[in-house]
Amino acid sequence: MQLQATVRQNQYQDSVRLMQISRQASSLPGVAKVLALLGTDSNKKVLTDLGLMDATVAAATANDLVICVEAETDEAIARALAEVDARLCATTSGQVTRENPKSLEEAVSRLPGANVAMISLPGQFAKLDVAAALEQGLHVMLFSDNISLEDEAELKQRAVDKGLLLMGPDCGTAIINGVALALANVVRRGAIGLAAASGTGIQEVTCLIDRFGGGVSHAIGVGGRDLKKEIGGAMMCQAIRTLANDPATTTLIVLSKPGDPEVMDKVMAEARASGLQVVACLLGSDETTEAGGMTCVATLEEAAFVALGRRVPETVLPEGLQQRTEALMPERQHLRGLYSGGTLCYETLFLLKDSLDIQSNVAIKPQLKLHYPVKGTAHCCVDLGEDEFTQGRPHPIIDLGLRLERLAEDMADPTVKVILLDLVLGYGANRNPAAELAAALTAASQDIPDGGPLVFIHVCGTEADPQNLRVQEALLQEAGAFLFPTNAQAARAALAVIRGGL
Repeated sequence: MQLQATVRQNQYQDSVRLMQISRQASSLPGVAKVLALLGTDSNKKVLTDLGLMDATVAAATANDLVICVEAETDEAIARALAEVDARLCATTSGQVTRENPKSLEEAVSRLPGANVAMISLPGQFAKLDVAAALEQGLHVMLFSDNISLEDEAELKQRAVDKGLLLMGPDCGTAIINGVALALANVVRRGAIGLAAASGTGIQEVTCLIDRFGGGVSHAIGVGGRDLKKEIGGAMMCQAIRTLANDPATTTLIVLSKPGDPEVMDKVMAEARASGLQVVACLLGSDETTEAGGMTCVATLEEAAFVALGRRVPETVLPEGLQQRTEALMPERQHLRGLYSGGTLCYETLFLLKDSLDIQSNVAIKPQLKLHYPVKGTAHCCVDLGEDEFTQGRPHPIIDLGLRLERLAEDMADPTVKVILLDLVLGYGANRNPAAELAAALTAASQDIPDGGPLVFIHVCGTEADPQNLRVQEALLQEAGAFLFPTNAQAARAALAVIRGGL
């Protein structure tokens, strides 16, 4: 194999798009791997670990594009570079586009009437563009990591002063007026609005609302740090006020892990004053109450069903599960979870915390916390979307590669009884994740005398998503997986199997 690294100066590109292009170019004949990355310090560390660092790459800046190709021949390297160039110059429809605007001001002038700016830049460079967008009177969705708390607090206060929304950072999901922004699903319009801290939390709740007959007015992702003392709930309160003023919204879901106590009091007071029916889901809190027009719940599943005005349905075990369970070898005792959605992983840990000691990189109990590479020896659930797994790699919602490697390991472990997985659909996600997962399940279960561990999957998506929920579920069912309509139901069923209580 031959390696070649090329640097294109001042060619900043969206990181998610670069990941997709890298993956597509890597599939060419004779090409082992293509990495198209910005020259950030963290990406340089990845390239160093891969043996791809040289003087040219070392001199690249965060605004430079670094393309590394590992291929069999010089011709294959040339084809890979040409493929990357072609895809960088093309729109998603395959048509060559005109030159990108050079500034936010130029972009606004090209699209009069625009009122939202989506900004995806390395965190250390995003502040000025966010401030410029707010000055232009634009709401902002900030799809960036590594924004300092100080900058986030300053920018959010500036947005509040101007009556604007600053969605994110650390929450790449929103649905505004039925339009999915970044990683989000196509859900039915309705009267339920969400002000939420977490991206996959929004996706799970909005998809459950859609799956069980309801609809969403808006889902505003405010970012995972908004309820910290330093931020003071600035955007959560702004989002609640925005939804309270929306005539299409009659029910409000406030969704977050518990934050600073004073900030939580402030946010709850804002919610109570909204005049809306309020469902407060403080994930990880044991508080479940109903008083004064506000219902407090502890899980994503409960939030969706209370907002719908329905009881949480009983867990229905899939056909054939009893028979497969009885055929398992007796040494199989352990639960494993491989999650792409951090909030879904956390919901499972919360639901099972009083029944099983589950090791995790996001463990609720400190003594059960595992550090990278997070490989447990007993019960273990891993959030593969945490920063430790996504430095220089696509998020597992986009690229299943790392998760499939971990799945093969757990499938081959004779002590594993149940494997829990989520599969998140929608815009920005892998275009056909079930096909990759089904192929991996089929390959991994071959030649295992008892068929291998039971695989429980919850697909977070809708029939209107580009991947189509029903199509994805059918592929997985055909591969022998057991499907559940909610993440919580999958977790409860897994517990029943581990306990031998089916």
